[in-house]
Amino acid sequence: MSTHYKSLTRRTKPDVIALFPLSGALLLPACDLPLNIFEPRYLNMIDDALKGDRLIGMVQTGPGKDIAKIGGLGRITQFSETDDGRYVVVLKGLKRFAITEELDVTTPYRQAKVDFSAYENDAETHIAKQTSEALSETGRSDRAALTVAMKSLANALGVQVDWDSLAEIPLPVLINQAAMISPFAPEDKQSLLEAETSDDRRRLLIGLMHLYASQADGGKGDARQ
Repeated sequence: MSTHYKSLTRRTKPDVIALFPLSGALLLPACDLPLNIFEPRYLNMIDDALKGDRLIGMVQTGPGKDIAKIGGLGRITQFSETDDGRYVVVLKGLKRFAITEELDVTTPYRQAKVDFSAYENDAETHIAKQTSEALSETGRSDRAALTVAMKSLANALGVQVDWDSLAEIPLPVLINQAAMISPFAPEDKQSLLEAETSDDRRRLLIGLMHLYASQADGGKGDARQ
């Protein structure tokens, strides 16, 4: 993984960030989130971000104009423009943030004051290593339990997965990636985002995967955590 992104994450502490509210979309540390931008206000947001620090805050939407109070800070690492005027970008997840105050702004997109103090340890995910987990008995059992849950959900949904390629991903990153792409309800995804530690997120993820697998196959799946 990247010592560059660990260092970048630690020193990146903007007081105010642009917000991109999107239901069902999580951005967790050390993971990439592709976005297809077409609304004019968010095209404007990307333009402004590219002129500055390239930072965007991803938050989930709630009822009405409500947004979740905890989201993920991302940095634009890839950008392209299509012939029909859309932007295709990739955000690299840096760390989570808590919204302390949404601002009254003149920009067409929302902005907020944020606080990162509760999430400084998110930077460690960027240097997670597979080798340290492979030498740990606990790491092996933790990974095995997650793999069982992932296979249960994939089988229930009829999704093909290259399991060999996943073996090369450090466990904390694999947990985050699985949380981001799993087809969970927004409130369940928010719970995963807000989990205090990687192990808390792993345990919750395993439970949700077995639950959703059981629901997908008509209640016949294995609901063990």
